[in-house]
Amino acid sequence: MKQVAASGAGDLEAKIAALRAHPSFPQAARNMAIGLTGFYRGGPLLNWLMDDRARVVLSHVVLHCHFARDPADPSSGLTPTRIKQLCREFDLCSPGRATAMVSLMRFAGYLALDPDAADRRSRPLLATPKLLELLRPRWRSHFISGVPVFPDGAVLADRLDDPVFVRTFVAAMFARYEDGFRLIMYTPGLGLFGDRSAGMMIASTFLAAGAEDDTVPPLRPFTISISELSRRFGVSRAHVAKMLRDATTEGQLVRAGDKGEEITLAPVLAEALSVFYANAFIYFFDSAREAAATLDAEARGASERRQRSA
Repeated sequence: MKQVAASGAGDLEAKIAALRAHPSFPQAARNMAIGLTGFYRGGPLLNWLMDDRARVVLSHVVLHCHFARDPADPSSGLTPTRIKQLCREFDLCSPGRATAMVSLMRFAGYLALDPDAADRRSRPLLATPKLLELLRPRWRSHFISGVPVFPDGAVLADRLDDPVFVRTFVAAMFARYEDGFRLIMYTPGLGLFGDRSAGMMIASTFLAAGAEDDTVPPLRPFTISISELSRRFGVSRAHVAKMLRDATTEGQLVRAGDKGEEITLAPVLAEALSVFYANAFIYFFDSAREAAATLDAEARGASERRQRSA
C-alpha cells in the first residue's frame, strides 16, 4: 500500500487541526455521523464478507473502474479481474471475497454485464444507475453536513446532479486513495472499531449520542442499547457486546450500569473520532473542489476558444 508523502502528511495534519479548531466543526461532525449511520445498509452476509468501511471503498473503486473504461483498451474498465487486483492492492479483502462481493452486487442490481463488450472472455461489467442512486444521497448528505464549516457545501451537493461532475469527483477520490490517503489515518484509537463489522457505525453512534449541551464527541456519560445497535446495524448482540468489552479492556471507553450500557468515551476514542470526521470532510470536499475546478477550467477554456473563433 502506498503511503502519503511526508510533506503531504504534514499538510493534511495541519488541515485536520485547523478544521477541528473551527467553532462549528463539532456540529458538522455530528451532522455527518447522523447522516452516515442513517444511510447504513448492512446484513449478516455483507458483514461477513467485508467490513462496512471496505464496502464504501469498494463501491468507489467499482465506479472509478466503470468510468475509466477505454473503448480502445479491452482490458480497461470494470471487470472481476480488475476489482480483485485493486482489492488486493488496497488490502480491502481477499480475491475470493472480492469475487463474492461482485456477485452480490450483480444479484442486487448494482452491476450488470456489459452488453456491448467486444471481448466477453474478460466478463466486462457496468455499474447500473441503481449504484449511483445508492451513493449520490450519501455524498449529498456529507456536503450538506459540512455547511456550518464549508459554505460551498450546498453548491457542491447540487453539482452531484451533473453526471460529468460525478465522474470527475469519483476520479479525484480514487486518485487520493491510490496515493495512500485513508480515512482512518492518524486514528489509532479506531483500529478496534474500523476492522470489525459495523464497528465504525457503532463508534459514529457514540459521537452523536451526547446531549445537546454536551461536546461532540460527548464528554459526559450517555446510554446505548446493545439490542438496538444489533438490530440497527445487522450484527449479533454477542458481536456488539464483545466489541464493547474489548474497547473497555483497551481503555477506549468506560461502562457502567447493570448491563454496561452507560458509556463514557475515553479521551483516546473521542480524539480518534474527531480526527476521523475531520479527515472525512477533507477527503470529500477536497475531491469535489478539485473536480469542480477542473470542469470550470475546461468550460472557461472552451468559451475562450469559441470567442476567438467567432
